Amino acid sequence: IQREYREYVLALDSIVRPDYLGLAAETNLIRTAAPDSVYQAVVTMTNAAAARLDAAGSATPRYVSVQVEVAWGRFQGGGYVGIARDLTDFPFIDVLGLSSYPYLAGFADPDSLPLDYYARLDAGHPLPLLVVEGGWTSLSLGGVVSSPATQARYIHRQAQLLDSARALAVFQLTFADLDLATLTLPPGSILPLFAHLGVVDS
Repeated sequence: IQREYREYVLALDSIVRPDYLGLAAETNLIRTAAPDSVYQAVVTMTNAAAARLDAAGSATPRYVSVQVEVAWGRFQGGGYVGIARDLTDFPFIDVLGLSSYPYLAGFADPDSLPLDYYARLDAGHPLPLLVVEGGWTSLSLGGVVSSPATQARYIHRQAQLLDSARALAVFQLTFADLDLATLTLPPGSILPLFAHLGVVDS
């Protein structure tokens, strides 16, 4: 599997020639939630892929993404944790990817997000930042109360967070909401939590 991953990364880089190449997603969440052997496999395969890219002469900027709410300790019930371990374990990164879903981490109001919500992760590590996934639901879900107006306020607040962090870019993962009625979801699927992040409806 790791060999196929390395071959895929090389093929993607040489054929697509992306502006930025992400080698792993939400590494700090994997480290927090998965067995250590899984996390170590991610470290091994991404560093090996980066070495293969170097050997092939690739100059594509590389990143892994970290989960912003995990870095702030929001899911672990503690204080700010940071991303020092991620920066140590993935020394090949040229830019830092961010994944952020603050509505899932107890934030009820987008305006309550600290202005340094992104920038603090990069403190002392002058890496350019990219928001590569995330958003705010436009629909109330379980204990989360939201609306299209709240989502719009989040997009405005996110622009301030991006400016504060001098981020290079933000990527809107889903342009349209997902049409869940057309999907057969397994029991316990978490997809409904992310189905209304689009900036237009389904």
